[in-house]
Amino acid sequence: MKNRDVILIIIVIAAGLMFAACTSPVIDDQSGSAEILQQYKTNSGRLAFTAQTESGAPYDIFLLDLQSEKKIRITENASSDISPSLSRDGTWMVFSSDDEGTYDLYRMPLPPDEPQPLTTIKADETEPHISPDGSTVVFQTDAFGDFDIMTLDLLTSAQERLTEMDSQETQANWSPDGEQIAYLSNQDGDFEIFMMRSDGSEKTQLTHNDTYEASPVWSPDGDQIAFLSKRDSHFQIYVMNVLTGEEEQITKRASTVHSPAWSPDGKFIAYIEENSAGCQINVMDIENEETYLLENDFSKYAGLAWIEW
Repeated sequence: MKNRDVILIIIVIAAGLMFAACTSPVIDDQSGSAEILQQYKTNSGRLAFTAQTESGAPYDIFLLDLQSEKKIRITENASSDISPSLSRDGTWMVFSSDDEGTYDLYRMPLPPDEPQPLTTIKADETEPHISPDGSTVVFQTDAFGDFDIMTLDLLTSAQERLTEMDSQETQANWSPDGEQIAYLSNQDGDFEIFMMRSDGSEKTQLTHNDTYEASPVWSPDGDQIAFLSKRDSHFQIYVMNVLTGEEEQITKRASTVHSPAWSPDGKFIAYIEENSAGCQINVMDIENEETYLLENDFSKYAGLAWIEW
């Protein structure tokens, strides 16, 4: 399979999750109480996501204010704009767009204005994530054949390659202190979660399962990593203690879920749920295992990012 063909497979979920376009009906029931629903909506921040407004349309980026439920369209053009990453103060974002034929990284101020290109080579740069201090972007690129992980210094434009193996290294994500990067690799045959220091040193494999893992996302306190795993018929969200390696399955949905995103206080996880009959964004209260519908207005969703602002 060509690298170009696997980009959205890796972005939406590693291992080939591709469904027919979703329709708007909700998929499943919700279990959340009104009291806890109000708790998460109060000062809960904003959620960026990528969506197709209708089947076959290009992906665009939207921003949802969770308290007011006001939704802002950030991009609208003939290209696919994917993988939004927001600065901590909410004043700018980085994303990928195939406006020039291959996926490049762009920086855009918020409220939205003209985006500025950060990469322009004829390769695909996707899955950008802004470092906690806002100085650096980590991303994946197929410039060297297989997907590798690189960093881009936003002040100097210097790039550094962090992985150089004959395998796919993707979906890199910063720890809250910026010292570590969690990422995905299939160097042992299937996709597993790995961790390395921000300079690419001290690479460590965190999961060892005979199945696919994907989408590692650090908890706000840096103690846990949420990730996807397909250990039965559907991908579900698991949470791993980084120090002990202990894992716990936190979603037990009847459909596939993907794109986990922690709330800024670490009490909730938003995720996308989809099958051939429907597509929606949910939020889950981790402690009480209660689930709420956030959004189901569009055809298909991907790429969640949740910030406090």
